[in-house]
Amino acid sequence: MLNITISIGEVECEMTTDADMHFDAIESLLNRAVSSTLSMFLSLPKNDRLASLGLETEDEFDDEETEDQ
Repeated sequence: MLNITISIGEVECEMTTDADMHFDAIESLLNRAVSSTLSMFLSLPKNDRLASLGLETEDEFDDEETEDQ
């Protein structure tokens, strides 16, 4: 059984198969999983992508500076 789980932040792609596979087929599944996960992650709005990675955006820094003044 082959179970592939790829995640970026909160975005996750999981593929499972019990078929007998050659290296080329496994490599193809890995490429598809990575490509799908990256596409899903990049489809999120920028602020959501950064927030899911625990990063702040410049907009948030600007808001904090405005509140301090």
